[in-house]
Amino acid sequence: MSKRTLCLETIALIAFFSTMPIYSPNVVPLQQCLQDNEAMGHFVIPMLVCAAIASAGSFAHAAMRKPLFEKLFALCSLASPLGYVLCMSYFALALIGAIPIQETLAMLCGIGIGLFLPFVAIRWGKRLVSLRLQQALLVVCIVCASTAAINWAFSFSPPVLLASLFIAMTAFGSFFPCTPSATKRPEHAEAHESENRENTPRCANDSKGEAETVDQGGAVIIPRFVSVLIPALIGLSVFAVHMGVSRESILDSISAEILGNVIASLALVPLCFIKSRQQPVSVLLFSGVAPTAAILLLCYLAIANDFAISNDFISTGIYTFFCMIAQISLALGIAGTHAREFSAPMIWSGFLFLFTTFSVLGLSFGAFLSDGQPFMPQTITALYCAYLVVQSIRSLWTNGLSRFDGDKKHANEESGYARRCDKLAADFSLSPREKEIVTYLGRGHTCSYIAKTLVISESTVYTHARNIYRKIGIQSKEELIQILTSPS
Repeated sequence: MSKRTLCLETIALIAFFSTMPIYSPNVVPLQQCLQDNEAMGHFVIPMLVCAAIASAGSFAHAAMRKPLFEKLFALCSLASPLGYVLCMSYFALALIGAIPIQETLAMLCGIGIGLFLPFVAIRWGKRLVSLRLQQALLVVCIVCASTAAINWAFSFSPPVLLASLFIAMTAFGSFFPCTPSATKRPEHAEAHESENRENTPRCANDSKGEAETVDQGGAVIIPRFVSVLIPALIGLSVFAVHMGVSRESILDSISAEILGNVIASLALVPLCFIKSRQQPVSVLLFSGVAPTAAILLLCYLAIANDFAISNDFISTGIYTFFCMIAQISLALGIAGTHAREFSAPMIWSGFLFLFTTFSVLGLSFGAFLSDGQPFMPQTITALYCAYLVVQSIRSLWTNGLSRFDGDKKHANEESGYARRCDKLAADFSLSPREKEIVTYLGRGHTCSYIAKTLVISESTVYTHARNIYRKIGIQSKEELIQILTSPS
């Protein structure tokens, strides 16, 4: 992909993300133009509920791997950009008073946006499939920081200009992923995807037969989906609840969500360039960065309460923390599609289902606890921080041996090691994914480490390892290491 094309794609993604109405800061500038706030209530809840329903249906369809309602989902995907843009255009024009807004029309508009949005998001998910974890994190940081800046600028725009920009950006961001991708797919891409489709359902059973597990469909893949992406799933859910419950401004002039996203993006950008052989980047993020930020936040909250620090600064710290968690979660989701163990429809419809469902819960809590608003966000914060710290200790304990295993083979980083891996793959007809896993096994890494690095399940790694050993005619990782480290 050329730099110009990459830049255009990033701008289009920013345009889509900064007008997506399920993220509340995107609609706050438009809502300020609205005289009747009851109309917004008739729009928001139907939108979130319908988005959750459509996402759940898309997730089930992707997980079951059966052609049920295939034509219906294909039709929805085809019509989604146009339907989404039309509904969003009415939404923007109605909020600024350019056209009459009625409760029934607002509800229908919300329903339409909720039904079409998941399919547009899935198109973007497919577009980003080439990004690895650190690349994905960099893109997410750029998009989130840009979205925050755009939302801030929108708050000063005249209503007509605001609606015009909103509609134009919605159209650009929605139709762009429908254009042919300029990314050159590797020659082995189709074989790579086919291989994963074949191996993924089988890995629940070691050698009990392939047909038995293929028929299990979602019963096999959904638990594995949860186990691989559970940090991201929980992170997005807690973020959605917090955003629904709390709605705060800093110094009465800027949304805490906007400032939190900017600070979180700046804090995460350096991690996009870290090279670590001792731990997978995914482990570094959720077992290192996230719990460290959680501990710092808890200490900050304790100090803030003791010294009566302004609520504005407390809100900024909490929002920054949750925005950081959300950005890491989105990057992990993109990396999951890159690994191709789970499809883009499955990952992004699953993410959207959780986000919209927990947003509704957050809005409900926020309305119910309006008098004690600070209690719920800080309670959620404390519980989630405790979860991150406990999970970090558990992960480091269970995966500590992987680090020392990997350290033994650092001498294999010379270019000759890569050539020996290439030769081994060619001699024994290893698939592209098997070749990728061989390079990790040959350095002494455990299956747990490899799974976290590639954002796939451990059972899939075990399946590939068995196939590798069978093709080469060996019995263990030690024999493979000996082959790859022996002089030619």
